[in-house]
Amino acid sequence: MTRRILTIIVAIVLAVIGTTAVLIYVRQADQRALAGQKAVTVLVATQQIPAGTTPRTAMTNGWLSGQKFPASSVPSGALSSITPGVAGLVFTSNLAAGQLLTRPILGVAVTSQIGLAIPHGMVAVSIEMCVQKAVANYIQAGSHIAVFNTFFHGQSVTATCSSITWQKQTGIHTRLVLNNVEVLAVGPAPATTTGGATSTAFTPNNNNSTSGQTTVMVTVAVNQQDAERVIQLAQGVYLPYMALLGNASGTSVDESIKP
Repeated sequence: MTRRILTIIVAIVLAVIGTTAVLIYVRQADQRALAGQKAVTVLVATQQIPAGTTPRTAMTNGWLSGQKFPASSVPSGALSSITPGVAGLVFTSNLAAGQLLTRPILGVAVTSQIGLAIPHGMVAVSIEMCVQKAVANYIQAGSHIAVFNTFFHGQSVTATCSSITWQKQTGIHTRLVLNNVEVLAVGPAPATTTGGATSTAFTPNNNNSTSGQTTVMVTVAVNQQDAERVIQLAQGVYLPYMALLGNASGTSVDESIKP
């Protein structure tokens, strides 16, 4: 009789232990399922992004947007934002429209044989600027800038980095002519022997010592149409001025104004 009771007690204990283990397993499975169904935000290409493009440029141009997916469907390495650690990298291959942005597709920009990494589909153009008209040396490689120009009508204008002399000028106005331009490099302007005042704002009073430099070379990545504008600004009698852009500067080009 005692042995029979003991057997029943052991059976009851084993049943309780088994039921508890099953409940724990089911609860953990439910938690894993809920975690897999939880929505997470990841960056998705809204159009094809060419290789060589920086993530920051893609975000600025609206080529990436945040979309929500179940966590279980998101691959490892998917990015939800552009952090400082990846902002300076480039796409190592094209990213198709609708494809998720993952960390493995980003890499360090490969320097070309000319010593400059040029984004896909762009050309590099350099323009010499007075330091105070190039945001006082705050522009760096990777910066995004806007370029303004002052238009005028009249006989002539003589400009140096420290002064401008107008002669019978009328209708003077300033407009934004280039927007969201990526800077590839910034360096000292080449030495010049002219030293006198000229009809542009780029090459006068050049001093390339480290303490007294008044002009700087800014190299930008632009498409063909904007390259034509940069060259026209550099070669003509114009008065350009650069502005450093932030993430929400809200600038836009006046398409009715052509430099």
